Amino acid sequence: MFKKILAAMLCVCILVLGVTGCSGQQKKEQSEKTETVSLYLPDEQAEYVEETKMEVKITGEDVAGALIAALVEQGALPEGTAVKKFSKEENVLTLDLNQAFADALMESGTSGETMILASIVDTFLVYYGAASLTLTAEGQTLETGHAIYDEPFTQVFAAAPIQ
Repeated sequence: MFKKILAAMLCVCILVLGVTGCSGQQKKEQSEKTETVSLYLPDEQAEYVEETKMEVKITGEDVAGALIAALVEQGALPEGTAVKKFSKEENVLTLDLNQAFADALMESGTSGETMILASIVDTFLVYYGAASLTLTAEGQTLETGHAIYDEPFTQVFAAAPIQ
């Protein structure tokens, strides 16, 4: 009886180690590359977004996540901002961010809100060469005390002052 229990426990341990080992291999198989990209960051007076070339580490196919993480790291987006879902169909982008982003956007004031949105819009439209970007949070239309963003963004802001 004791031998049967011991054998069963051994089988369970081997199975658990096998599953863990497989998931570890899958993580290692995700490629990691570094790419030079244009990030659009607010200037010191929060009047413009300026193009800044940077090296960004991209894991697997998560380019959108890498761009958002780089914008957060550079202070252009609030801490905790993360991609929930991203899609690209032809030259139309859809980017769904988390609730932390929506909450921080609502608390940022008019110029802060404009700079945050311009950084995302310019970075994504330019990187993907896209015509439009629909931005949502948790699958819902973005609404702040200043605006409701229920239409796709189609303009790159970097070329002109933000007003």
